[in-house]
Amino acid sequence: MPFPLTEEQKKIVDDRGGELLVSAAAGSGKTRVLVERLLDRVTKEGLDIDRFLVITYTKAAAAELRGRIAQELSDRLAANPNDRSLRRQTTLVYRTQISTVHSFCAALLRESGHLLDLDPDFRLCDEGEGHVLMAQVLEEVLDKRYEDLTEDSPFALLVDTLSAGRDDSRLAQIVADIFGRVQSHPDPARWLEGQKELWRLADISDLTQTPWGAPLLEDARRQVRACRDRLLRALELCREDELLQTNYAASISATLEGMEDFLAEKTWDGACARLPIPFPAVGKKRKRTLVISPLAEERADWAKERVKSTRDRCRDTLKKMAESFTGDTAVQLEELSLSAPVVEALMDLVLDFQAAFSREKARRGVLDFSDLEHFAVRLLTDREGGPSELAQYWGARYEEVLVDEYQDTNQVQNAIFHAISNGGRKLFQVGDVKQSIYRFRLADPSIFLDKYRRFREGEQAAEGEPRKRVLSRNFRSRPQVLEGCNDLFRSIMSTEFGELDYTGDQALAPGKSFVSETEAGGPSDPYALELDAIDLSFLGEQEGEKGDKNLLEARFAARRIREMLDPPLMVEEGDGLRPLRPSDVMILLRSPGPVLHHYLQALSEAGIPWTADGGEDFFKTTEVNVALAILQIVDNPRQDVPLIAALRSPVYGFSGDKLALLRADCKGEDFYSAVVHAAEEGDRECREFLDNLEQLRFDAGDRTCRQLMWYVFEKTNLLGIFGAMEGGGERQSNLLSLYALAGQMEDSGCRTLFQFLLRLDRLRESGSPLGASAGKGKEGEGVSILSIHRSKGLEKPVVLVCGLTRRLNRDDLMRPVLFHPELGVGPRGLDRERMVEYPTLARRAVARRLEREMLAEELRLLYVAMTRAREKLILTFALPEGADALSRLGDSLPISPLALEQQQTVGAWVLLHALTRPEGDALRTLAGLPETAVSGLGPAWDVRWVDGTALGEECEVEGLCTDMPRQEGEGGDLAARLSWTYPHIAAAGLPSKLTATQIKGRTLDQEAAEGTAPTARQGQPITRPSFIAEERGLTPAQRGTALHLAMQYLPLDGDSSPEGVAAELDRLTQAGFLTGLQRQAVEPERLSAFLTSSLGRAMAAAGEKCRREFKFSVLDSALNYFPEGKGEEVLLQGVIDAWFEGEDGSITVVDFKSDRVRPGGERERAEEYRPQLAAYSLALSAILGRPVSRQVLWFFDTDRSVEL
Repeated sequence: MPFPLTEEQKKIVDDRGGELLVSAAAGSGKTRVLVERLLDRVTKEGLDIDRFLVITYTKAAAAELRGRIAQELSDRLAANPNDRSLRRQTTLVYRTQISTVHSFCAALLRESGHLLDLDPDFRLCDEGEGHVLMAQVLEEVLDKRYEDLTEDSPFALLVDTLSAGRDDSRLAQIVADIFGRVQSHPDPARWLEGQKELWRLADISDLTQTPWGAPLLEDARRQVRACRDRLLRALELCREDELLQTNYAASISATLEGMEDFLAEKTWDGACARLPIPFPAVGKKRKRTLVISPLAEERADWAKERVKSTRDRCRDTLKKMAESFTGDTAVQLEELSLSAPVVEALMDLVLDFQAAFSREKARRGVLDFSDLEHFAVRLLTDREGGPSELAQYWGARYEEVLVDEYQDTNQVQNAIFHAISNGGRKLFQVGDVKQSIYRFRLADPSIFLDKYRRFREGEQAAEGEPRKRVLSRNFRSRPQVLEGCNDLFRSIMSTEFGELDYTGDQALAPGKSFVSETEAGGPSDPYALELDAIDLSFLGEQEGEKGDKNLLEARFAARRIREMLDPPLMVEEGDGLRPLRPSDVMILLRSPGPVLHHYLQALSEAGIPWTADGGEDFFKTTEVNVALAILQIVDNPRQDVPLIAALRSPVYGFSGDKLALLRADCKGEDFYSAVVHAAEEGDRECREFLDNLEQLRFDAGDRTCRQLMWYVFEKTNLLGIFGAMEGGGERQSNLLSLYALAGQMEDSGCRTLFQFLLRLDRLRESGSPLGASAGKGKEGEGVSILSIHRSKGLEKPVVLVCGLTRRLNRDDLMRPVLFHPELGVGPRGLDRERMVEYPTLARRAVARRLEREMLAEELRLLYVAMTRAREKLILTFALPEGADALSRLGDSLPISPLALEQQQTVGAWVLLHALTRPEGDALRTLAGLPETAVSGLGPAWDVRWVDGTALGEECEVEGLCTDMPRQEGEGGDLAARLSWTYPHIAAAGLPSKLTATQIKGRTLDQEAAEGTAPTARQGQPITRPSFIAEERGLTPAQRGTALHLAMQYLPLDGDSSPEGVAAELDRLTQAGFLTGLQRQAVEPERLSAFLTSSLGRAMAAAGEKCRREFKFSVLDSALNYFPEGKGEEVLLQGVIDAWFEGEDGSITVVDFKSDRVRPGGERERAEEYRPQLAAYSLALSAILGRPVSRQVLWFFDTDRSVEL
């Protein structure tokens, strides 16, 4: 155990007797607690570890968790080596179900899927294959619907309402979107049928009885209450000045009275009757009856601006709110009834598609990830949603079900966990809802929040009652980071804005002591949370302002990192401090893709190495497009675009002029015909290209797509060509990623080149993600640039969160049909006479709920980003409007949920808090705000207002990646410089690797070609076809190979007579070690002669100290083989036929030769092999650390041995 458990951790480890929910803050050691709880039950209760089911979010997390458990068991076993139970657990841990929920479901279905008539040998289709199959089935379903189309049918109404333009692509997109989102429900078909019933709108007397009217009315009441609070503060300001009291007080009072009337109404119709809330005109009195001092007048002017701004903002807010109340219940129900047939037809269409999609997947024997979950739910739950008999059977296997990252669970997965844990009674869940950032993957944080609000505290819960516990102590970050996060989220996170109140039990408590050179929060604290507001107002309205803004913010981040590197910020390592390295820094962005190139440019300018996730589709890269172009013309060369792309690429190097001439010489034909024509006319380049293409196409026939791709890489040297270019490592990684993708598609059924290319085309058409470029930056470790989503689970000493002034993305709220798992669908209505769309009540309600959930998710993303920092956290804000942006923010103070909702950027939330801090006085001055008296805050922030003018110019900085400085005398004799030659040019021509057969001293000595005439070999070797070999026998080289194989496997201590050897050769042939032709080529008499010789008997006597076919690789001085090799090394590789150790400890090297040798000529031939035997001896001596005593060759042609 690395360090003792804290008190709160120990309580969680020891808690028994009911469902347990653990809310674990960032860096609180939740994985450690999960492991300790598991092992505590194993050791104290005598349970086997495979009696537990552990569910994690990813396969990587499952592997890491299994490794941690295995390591902890090993450590405990080392401390108690005689503990048999622990020894047993070290074996069982690899049988324990520690996996993702999908892996568990797959295991369940393979074992029990026959109850649903599922083939246990089903194949799991990947996301890309699923998208292609979905598009095909959806097209077929729509085509069938069109065949039965009538003018007044519900489907015709659906098409008229939801299709756009000249095709039904929008309708298909809507169906696919709803189908995908409804998969988060345990029973999608029941949910869709429920929507049809809901839209029948039966027995409704007031809209608050609908799923949409009640939340809209409550949201309106919430906004009115927030505006009321603002106006009450404005009314207090009015009392401070005579003119304000006269001009504004009466109007504000009338508005407040109207608000109270609205809040008193409980029904939709009553609320509609109270709208619009009155905002009477203000007075116009300009002179006071009493003269006031200049200071008081200045205060009065500021108060007037605040009152006016507050009133205007409240008026605008309530005006927008009233847009949802466009009519009473009767009017709204009539509008909804017009959309009801459309919704019902849409639900029917989705149901039809779901059924057809399921049938097609069943026909193909494939399941997707949602199928795994839904089939598991069908097996594990009964009609009422309780655990089935099978769930009880499976649940009996496990003493406890432990779920990590529970905040990212959806309703389907939660139903599975509930069923296999005896209705939740054996369920342990750990997570942090503040880090739930995967709603786009159908994660539902409300599941965690509902339990957190319902469950009692651990000490207050009765036996068997669900309970909750909290882990708040952070062991990752400095107090400056933790308290800075606490201060911010206390002020902005609430149930209304963020779905959770950031109270004491959610706050991060420092749990680790750090070495520090200064006092935390002091005026010169280098670890203080830093806020950098970058004034870019000098940009004005110039063109390209957005691009400039991103580049300038990137330059500021790069230069700030450079400042921390030189002189270095000291960060903790072990028990001391060390200088900051580039690899200790991480830049986090909400969406790196559009701005990544700016950060790479800025870091390169600052001389800082970097590493980044490309984030872009690697199919847009040059190298991947070239590879695909070559594959396309291998499949069909008569495709002009891929053919020209391949010819123009660095692989074949045709110039643009050359291609133009080829086209001009052969008009009216496809480009392949033009190339053929040029080759027939004697064009050497075209002939070589066609020969190369013909060979690739011929060899493609018997290769899978993965094998063919690698073959293309080898024949065209794609990896070498693009690896030699700028960014070669990244380019090679992209090509290897393409190769890996081919492997994935091959595993999913695309084995041929045509199938592979067809699948890629369909994936592109469906808009599915195909892959991301490797994005590897400069050589060596550098600053990491990641999206916030990718950073989850990671940490770095220094983190910069940039791009915080990027506008929040509300594009999802503009979809044709909105979807919410609780409120259902929100369509637009259509006035069919004027063909004008309008928002329905359902759409307004769904849109409002989705917007609030989106804002909560963005807030959690900010929390995740800020808690990645261990020692130093920097937040940057690019402000093109400069101080004017701060002035507008000032109108939103004091901070309230409504004020936060109205902001357009995440950065505005942080700046609002910064404006209330004592250290924010410079920002308040710029915004024209008075001093504030906020207390109870943590260590001081380092708040900076940065003049961005200097960021407009590049600056040369000496660093790890800057250009070499200019040398003195660089402008010297040009001729001397151009005629310079590399002084080690001879060494540059030396091979880096050398095989023993290459140093035999003759051109004949390819080991497998002994006894054949030397030939110039180019390209792939041409082997004799098997039918000719059967007719004419093996070649000399093949006979030599057969002899070597026989000597490799023939027992040395067996029957050495010709008959015994023949019997053993027959056995080797039957076992597959030799082919029939090889058996015929091997003469038993030759092998018998060797076995009965003194050399053969000596090898047999050596027993296990005799090694055959001994492979080696050793480094040796190149001077031993090349006169110009002084000071260089070469990798010597080879295979020794045999070596053995004699009774006296001497080492003998043996090499078998099948050369044709005249009797008496053995010594002369053996001398030709002396360099090879010397190389073998050198290598073996280096490996064994002992000298080789004898070097012996055995010639099978004459049955003689020669010792060198």
